Amino acid sequence: ATTKGERLHTCTVCKATKTEEVAALGAPAVGTESTSDDGTATYKVTVSGLTNGEVTYIAPTNKKSTTVIIPDTVVIDGVTYKVTAAEKNAFKNNKYIKKLIIGNNVKTIGKSAFAGCKKLKSVTIGKSVSKIGAKAFYGCKELKSINIKTKKLTAKKVGKNAFKGVGSKYYKKVVVKVPSKKYVKKYKKMLQSRGLSKKAKIKK
Repeated sequence: ATTKGERLHTCTVCKATKTEEVAALGAPAVGTESTSDDGTATYKVTVSGLTNGEVTYIAPTNKKSTTVIIPDTVVIDGVTYKVTAAEKNAFKNNKYIKKLIIGNNVKTIGKSAFAGCKKLKSVTIGKSVSKIGAKAFYGCKELKSINIKTKKLTAKKVGKNAFKGVGSKYYKKVVVKVPSKKYVKKYKKMLQSRGLSKKAKIKK
């Protein structure tokens, strides 16, 4: 994407050679889907650019990964992008994921992104998340540890049933950690309105 290339031409008769410069491809267009340079996941370009580009996390390349980290940034074809969203249905009904860490540049968690992840036990939600789609964590029955770092969530920005069924295997063991004391009451009301059990503990 950023480096010029070189094409070598060789005459089949006299064997003389000639080189030709190939221009760098530049930033891929919005909507382009690619695998990260480290091979861990696929992403979709949402803001094109060689310096300020953004992508959405689509899916892991290894569907059986038990620990998933949606990073702050990712390198694709040598270009660094901010990861600002998790695609809807990204992990829906995944049977393997147990631990999830959502990076600090992610602003949006798509609808049903982690719905039905029945073995998911621990989730960390980064400090920039301001929108969580409907049923994002619906039916994650073993999820008992949620660390919310963001201060940007409101009832209007968290979709219906986003946390319904979370920790249903043992509601009383579910612990939700919030950024500070002043968010305990505020987030408790909001999370319960979006399906979280009243038996779950909300603390700083």
